[in-house]
Amino acid sequence: MSDYQTLLLEDRGPVRIITLNRPGIFNPLDIVSGPELVDALERADREASVRALVLTGAGKAFAAGGNVREMGEGLARGDDPAEFFCEVAAVLNRSIITLRRHSKPIVCAMNGVASGGGLGWALSCDLIVMAQSARFDPGYIRIAVNPDGGSSVLVSRLLGSKRAAAFFMLGQPIDSQTALQWGMVNQVAPDGEVLEAALALAGKLAKGPAQAMAATKALLNQALFGDLESILENERRTILELCRQPDFAEGIRAFFEKRKPDFA
Repeated sequence: MSDYQTLLLEDRGPVRIITLNRPGIFNPLDIVSGPELVDALERADREASVRALVLTGAGKAFAAGGNVREMGEGLARGDDPAEFFCEVAAVLNRSIITLRRHSKPIVCAMNGVASGGGLGWALSCDLIVMAQSARFDPGYIRIAVNPDGGSSVLVSRLLGSKRAAAFFMLGQPIDSQTALQWGMVNQVAPDGEVLEAALALAGKLAKGPAQAMAATKALLNQALFGDLESILENERRTILELCRQPDFAEGIRAFFEKRKPDFA
């Protein structure tokens, strides 16, 4: 298997584990990790020996979304933030489409927080096993941008309009027990046992009929997410507009100064 800067790959029989592997910065989405994830997924799709996948994160987080440190550094240099988001949003959208179009079942072993683009990565998997202490944290409203990674449609169709509005507009995190009760995840496992629980599910899927699995996933995509690509593009265009507003700069400053933002 090829070496990656941001991923670890391991095969357990017919199940391939893809681990987001930058635990020191909470496994962010950026122009390195996004394309590497796409490449790893596409390679697995072509390999007949791989019958199912598990996507997980190293360390305390599953994936914390966009690299806020890079956003802050760009603002400090006077860069146009839209240039940052233009490239990052494109690679995020491609990774979400690749996850959904993948012919093989994918289980998310959500070991920790999923935020921003990481929310889209988790929810784009077919099944989710969530750690007891993990949470879904939208994060977007705190830096004055809109949801991306397809999460506006993924969350609203899972939770309904009122719960989705509270999640995104109030920035209310969702803990594991609530996520299970509301149907966001398939299973909650004790911390430290998430990967093994996800592997058990993936192992069952790997023993199923591969062509029927692929056809079922394609039909679910058509039924539930037929408009996903157009929504991804709408999310991308809107975030490019919002990141140029003063509220975005204030949200980033507040993040690094560890205070509540003061939006004008």
